[in-house]
Amino acid sequence: MIYIANPNLEDEDLSRLVGVTKDILKKRSGELLYDEVMGKKRLAYPVEKQRYGTYILLQFKGDGLGNVQLNRDLELNEDILAHMIVTIDEEDVRQAKVEEVVEVVADREEPKADEATPVEAASGEAVVEAEVAQDQERVAEEEPTTTVEQAGADAQEAVASSDDEDPQPKTEN
Repeated sequence: MIYIANPNLEDEDLSRLVGVTKDILKKRSGELLYDEVMGKKRLAYPVEKQRYGTYILLQFKGDGLGNVQLNRDLELNEDILAHMIVTIDEEDVRQAKVEEVVEVVADREEPKADEATPVEAASGEAVVEAEVAQDQERVAEEEPTTTVEQAGADAQEAVASSDDEDPQPKTEN
């Protein structure tokens, strides 16, 4: 489900609205899988005299029987400009942000021999410096396919070969 909230809502009111929507979803036998406040964006056309709206994405699992009641509850909420509920495949469900953070932290905790120590990595500067150094090494190892001199010589050969061949033979009368 994606819905567009009134752009004039303060942060705490927006959080309250998201909480209320989650509660409505749970009441209607839905299991919340993922939620994200996507931010304020310009609408393609005015909706209820609003040119902007705050987009909120909720991905949930349910039997579909509560969707009619869920639609009605969303339509009655004055802070929601528009909403849409669609069915998606399970592999298209976004993973929770918590799982993504855990994976990143797990990757960072396993230092390799050529990487910065955990203390340096915590500062952030060493990580950036290490990535820049790796990129510079990779670029230095790559050999250019054509040098400027080679390109100039190839161009001269092409011109010389085109001078030798006359595309239109001259005819004599």
